[in-house]
Amino acid sequence: MDARARGQELYRIALNDASWHPELLTEDRGWSGTEFAEALQLLGRLGLFVPSPDTRNGWTALAPDTALRNLLLEDDRQTSALLTAVQRTRSALAQVVADFQPVHASELSSVQMELVTGAANVSAALEDASQRVEEEVLSLHPGRALPAGMIEAGFERDRLALGRGVGIRTIHLGSAAAVPHMAAYLRRLGGAGAQVRTAHTLPLRLIVVDRSLAIVPAPQPADGEIAAVVLRSETLVDVFRELFEHCWAGASVLTDTGSGVEPGDGDGDWRPTGRHRELVRMLAGGLTDEAMARKLGVSERTVRRLVSELTERLGAASRFQAGVCAVRLGWLDD
Repeated sequence: MDARARGQELYRIALNDASWHPELLTEDRGWSGTEFAEALQLLGRLGLFVPSPDTRNGWTALAPDTALRNLLLEDDRQTSALLTAVQRTRSALAQVVADFQPVHASELSSVQMELVTGAANVSAALEDASQRVEEEVLSLHPGRALPAGMIEAGFERDRLALGRGVGIRTIHLGSAAAVPHMAAYLRRLGGAGAQVRTAHTLPLRLIVVDRSLAIVPAPQPADGEIAAVVLRSETLVDVFRELFEHCWAGASVLTDTGSGVEPGDGDGDWRPTGRHRELVRMLAGGLTDEAMARKLGVSERTVRRLVSELTERLGAASRFQAGVCAVRLGWLDD
């Protein structure tokens, strides 16, 4: 049975019984979670299914003529909005070119951007930045824990900067902070005066020095060398500072055990942790186990264990059902 036939079957079931349940298809008829999701998405895209909080399954089936009328009304609305936007854009275009393009060109000329390739050159750029810092260093560190030898050199740079009165705030993945040598390093860093937090996912590796310099990863060249972009522009650096502050607000304070404070980690009444919420978001985004493992900084085996724990706690029969249950429970509303 192809996706179209499964969509017809699901539609027929919904018309006959508005209180149908997903298990009717995933268990009784042997559909996989993916097959069920494809049928559900098809009916939603065609307007034959609309969300309904009052039904057990969360959907209401509409008659084809009602669905067609709704689709046409939506097209009319979008077309009208598009025409209005085009007129507004044309009106603004002349003003942008005449009044603001010269200002923009002048601003771009002041941006300094340097591509640094090779581990030695990137290390030299980091060393130069640590020597120049006067007020504050902000950093994000996604990925797995680095070898002990590599982090020792970084600690020495940070210790010297802290000794000069420089403020340091840093965020590491919680999975990396749980590695013994990494946990010890972060405790030493906190003891030296830095502020350390952990998060379940981080968007990119980032170092911001004062308000004038940022170092971010660059796509690796064909030879596979490490590469980074060094930016010297207050405007662009402010953007990266805002990104860091957003991550900082959602991160957990490092505890004496080397892990972040996480509600729901204890042995009492189970509640979803931040890691579970991130997992649900990634499942909803269709990420593979490999991609989720990379973002969480853990192995694929750990990801599969977390997904299994999630579905078991929710009493779900599949990943898809777990995601639906989590959304209904409001896990992603925060």
